[in-house]
Amino acid sequence: MKHLLCFIALMGLSQPLFASSWVASYDNDEMRRTARKFLQNESSNDVQFDFPYNGGSKMVITLRSKKIELKSGQKPENLKVTEALLSITKGQFICHSFNDCQVSVKFDDGKIQKYSMTEAGDGSSDVIFFDQSSSFIKNVQSHKNLIIEAEFYQAGSRQFKFDLDGMNVSQKN
Repeated sequence: MKHLLCFIALMGLSQPLFASSWVASYDNDEMRRTARKFLQNESSNDVQFDFPYNGGSKMVITLRSKKIELKSGQKPENLKVTEALLSITKGQFICHSFNDCQVSVKFDDGKIQKYSMTEAGDGSSDVIFFDQSSSFIKNVQSHKNLIIEAEFYQAGSRQFKFDLDGMNVSQKN
């Protein structure tokens, strides 16, 4: 019994103290002195689609800043995210300019909200953009959990779960 308790205690200590589900990255163009900041969060679950997208697909939330010219002393890490988009690792969203493209979103135990989306400008079907990014980002910053339901080609509606903890820590990286 003592060995089991020691093992459990050691396992708890081996976990990172400040685990974050958000990953920060930066697109720096040193020649033009421009930068863009990205925060990404991958769904905690995956869904199974039929061939050719079988094998498990995850949804990714990407929050990004506008690409700006850095002023003297300004760091990409300090850029404010202003745009939000969703991507799927394998699969295709159903989102076209001629139909009412929306996702259903539930933060924590709140009410289900609908967000209007826009298809990617280059025609990619694995990425969609939030029309009201600022509202979505504000909700992401003030909640701990999120479920997003989106419509997929030949698969209907599917739900993805996200742990939102650690976004503020990632923004400072």
